[in-house]
Amino acid sequence: MGHLPLALLQRRGLSVAIVLALSTAPLMPRPTIAQMPPTAPYTFGVNPLADYILGAGDVLFVEVVNLPNSVTNQRQFPVNLDGTVVLPLAGRLRVEGLTLPQAEQVILDAYSKVMRFPAVTVNLQTPRPMRILVAGEVTRPGSYTVPFTGISVARGGAPTDAVGLSGGLTWPRLTGVIAQAGGITQDADIRNVEIRRQLGNGQTAVTKVNLWDLIQSGDANQDLTLRSDDVIVIPKATTVNAAEAVRLASATFSPQTIRVQVVGEVLRPGLVEVPANATLTQGIGAAGGFNVQRANTSRITLVRLNRDGTVSRRRIPFSLAAQPSVNSNPVLQQGDVIVVERSGLTQFGDTVGNVFRPLGALGTLGIIINLLD
Repeated sequence: MGHLPLALLQRRGLSVAIVLALSTAPLMPRPTIAQMPPTAPYTFGVNPLADYILGAGDVLFVEVVNLPNSVTNQRQFPVNLDGTVVLPLAGRLRVEGLTLPQAEQVILDAYSKVMRFPAVTVNLQTPRPMRILVAGEVTRPGSYTVPFTGISVARGGAPTDAVGLSGGLTWPRLTGVIAQAGGITQDADIRNVEIRRQLGNGQTAVTKVNLWDLIQSGDANQDLTLRSDDVIVIPKATTVNAAEAVRLASATFSPQTIRVQVVGEVLRPGLVEVPANATLTQGIGAAGGFNVQRANTSRITLVRLNRDGTVSRRRIPFSLAAQPSVNSNPVLQQGDVIVVERSGLTQFGDTVGNVFRPLGALGTLGIIINLLD
């Protein structure tokens, strides 16, 4: 509603004092950009700079139209440890926790106080290394520093040479960070990988990613670009499909090799390195195969240290011809111990040998002669 003329308000019984009070009352302060909630639900877009949150270590490219060269010809300004940038004429401004558009507005407001009709452009010159937390079913969960290898897009979505953000270099992606954490475990539920992201308005956005679709159909949209302080959570699967485990172990975000221990009646017992999708058969093969004169080739024991600290031990009815299977030819995990036991005849022979060994060769020969008499 527009303002009514003073005479009309007086005719309607309003005193001049009230009218003056209404006209001079201070307006309620408008929320800053950082305080305003998003106008639409957050989507994890493909443009990394659209929602990049600034922090200490970033370097900004700030261009102010009509700023005299006598003031400065500097265009690159680092974000200091206290979250501020120091700009000529505008002074020290806090930009930590803001997106690029928000920082641009803060800088524009500052220059509006010292210049007439300023025009300001802010871009990201050099990003700081990312800190990303990886939790759940990965080999080495924890916090990782992920260096930037470069940037391929500007804030508007197109490459720009003006601020040094082009050159075919890329932002870190989900699968690369998982690989940096040692890759997924075989208990990982890759259909429900979760990414949690802090937004510039103090809220947290959460999305789920299906990396199985990435493997099966090559859906690159599942391999999201990441931001600093993102949290990746990989849950544990309720069931594990052996055939899927073999396929999954070939993915780039799975460990490329694992180490298992093979002990007992094999030709080369000890620690062996096998592909990440190796089965029990391949583990025994990496140790040289069975010692056929001594091994019980039909019953193998698999000892596994679980992630919760417990140890599982189970006998497997082994067959060289078995396909990958949880029951007869399981896919191996890092740290597994394969025990190839002795055959019954070998155990009997070893027992007899242990009885006779202390007597020496002559004593053994005497016992045999006495048995023949």
